[in-house]
Amino acid sequence: MIIPASMAVLLSACGGSSSNGSATPVEESSTQGEIFGPFSTGSTSEPTTVYFDLDTQSTVELTDEEAATDTTWDIAFRRTKVWLNTAQDSPVSLYFTGNNADFFDADGNVIAEMFTAATADSELEDYTAITLADVPDAESFTTDEDAAVVGTSFYNYDMTTHIVSAADDVYYIVFSDSNYTKFRVTDIQTTGREIGEITFEIAHQSVLDGQSEFAAAQTLTVQTEACTDDTYIDFDTQTTATAADDWDLMLTCGDSGAAFSLTLADDATVIKTDGQTYSGIDTAAAPYMGFTSDAYTEYAFDAAPWYYYDGTTHLLYSQFGVYLIQVGEVTYKFQITSYYDDAGTSGNFSFRADAITE
Repeated sequence: MIIPASMAVLLSACGGSSSNGSATPVEESSTQGEIFGPFSTGSTSEPTTVYFDLDTQSTVELTDEEAATDTTWDIAFRRTKVWLNTAQDSPVSLYFTGNNADFFDADGNVIAEMFTAATADSELEDYTAITLADVPDAESFTTDEDAAVVGTSFYNYDMTTHIVSAADDVYYIVFSDSNYTKFRVTDIQTTGREIGEITFEIAHQSVLDGQSEFAAAQTLTVQTEACTDDTYIDFDTQTTATAADDWDLMLTCGDSGAAFSLTLADDATVIKTDGQTYSGIDTAAAPYMGFTSDAYTEYAFDAAPWYYYDGTTHLLYSQFGVYLIQVGEVTYKFQITSYYDDAGTSGNFSFRADAITE
């Protein structure tokens, strides 16, 4: 288990930009690679979020609601999740340097002993070796982005012919109004750069009526060319609806037709699947099937996970990956060194963070 090397001492405030919250300053690092933390993110049952400003090397005391619009913090931690601030004029962005590739075999599988043997001291050299010469162009950085399970995944676009076609092999199962519905898009007719007509295949499972399988699929074709209002669909009736009804799916009206995006009702949950796996949904198994809200965030850190989970010891081990974090015109290097405090309590992040100046 990785235990942090040293705790940074909290002293008087460092200078920094204004914030909606108060900053808890950390002594400015006089030595590159000094470790900050541990910072507690609470427990699994009662998680809390730590917001950190890389400029002042300080935590920023904010509620989650305040943090959604606050521009002072740069990186946040909540249990195993790490994310970036997208509320700044230029969203904070991330680049993984790819160090410690030898922690994985040729097939990309974890070599457990590499993770368990690594320490903050053994991996310091990877961190200190990073200079301005290692900073790639801005296009190489990624940021956290809003995404959707359904969103734009219901169609294909041919970059050569510029033809749009239905992704009719992609199915969605939606839980809404206490019932389940499996649907897909089978045909799309365009009008300019928007949808003029769209055809759905909808199979409904009425749990309220005791159904354990999807009923025979029904076809619904919706005309959206020259629409003047958004179009709504009710899965219970497999027909169009109004905004005042208990609708399940919405197409946003554009200039000449519907936009190329489908939106589920806020209270709906969904999984993406194929046409063969599920003939119906077992309500007892549903909580374990991965149903989520349609809208979610794609976190930059998820593309290059910072830890390895040992299924035997149930401990997390840092990869000691060195990440570059771009905040405005400044690029910082960043390395998570531990997920535990001195007592072995999980959810306590320690890390290195320094501006790259030479």
